[in-house]
Parts: sequence; C-alpha cells; structure tokens
Amino acid sequence: MIDTANAPIFGVDTDGRVNIWNRKAADIMQYTNEDVLGKNLVEQFISEEYRVAVRSVLEKAFEGVETANFEFPLITRAGRRVEILLNATPRYNERGEVMGMVGIGQDITERIAQEQEYSRLIDTANAPIFGVDINGHVNIWNRKAADIMQYTNEDVLGKDLVAEFISNEYKVP
Repeated sequence: MIDTANAPIFGVDTDGRVNIWNRKAADIMQYTNEDVLGKNLVEQFISEEYRVAVRSVLEKAFEGVETANFEFPLITRAGRRVEILLNATPRYNERGEVMGMVGIGQDITERIAQEQEYSRLIDTANAPIFGVDINGHVNIWNRKAADIMQYTNEDVLGKDLVAEFISNEYKVP
C-alpha cells in the first residue's frame, strides 16, 4: 500500500538512514530504492540551507512529536529543485519505542511557481493593486500603489487600511 500510494512516502531510522522509499518518491526524485536505502537522508538528499530545519523535524519525530505541513526542497538526481509539503510522523516498534520517522509528502512545486507568478503579476501591474485581510489590514500593496500613494510596502503592510489611510471625510460615521 505504501509503495503504490500517490504521494511520496519515505522513512528513516533513528540514525537518519532511509529505510522506506515508495514509487512516487522514486518518480519525483529520480532515485531508486537501491540509490537511497541505507543512505543518510539529510546529508545526501537535502540542500545545505535546509539541513538544520529537516534535522529538527527528524529529532522531533524521534521524540514522538509529529510535524505537519513542513515545506522544504529536495534536489532530484538531475539537480532540479522539488518543493515538498511534508507531514512527519514517528514510527514505533511493537514495544511502543520510536524506531524512526515516516514522512508523507506532496509535491507543491507547481503551486509555489503559480503563487510566485501571481505575486509577480500583481507587483508589476500598471495599476494600483492592494488587498486587505478579513480584519481590514493591508496584505497586498503593489509597486504602482506605492508610487501613487507614496507609501512603501513597509509603511502599509499589516496596518488597518481605513483607520490609517482613508481620510475622515470618506469614512462612514
């Protein structure tokens, strides 16, 4: 069941060595079971800038703590960066002792690329674009809005749009 799942699933023992690597992980990463089993996940498959964070997730799992929605990149055999959203869960032996971690992931590379493109389009639009969250605080402020209003992102992001940037004559009494 693990091997045929439509999500990348991998596991490591308490030394961080890969001991589970399903077909979807192999497809995404272009590494076979033979390539990865017994190898140190962090040292051999995680980019340098994420090693500390991934080690922390593993250590939490080894202490019995689950981690949900952890985003990090993996580097494929071809050197391509794949963004993964991971849920990491401790694995227990029959005595209830932690024997490793199993991670169930999701390839979110396309989603992140779409979000970046969306942000780029908003930021470079030739019209002022701003957004507010459900509390009325500014959460989007593009370059054109900054040019016209003479407020930078730092000036407005997180601030109450009506209270701080709308003059009293336009506020509803």
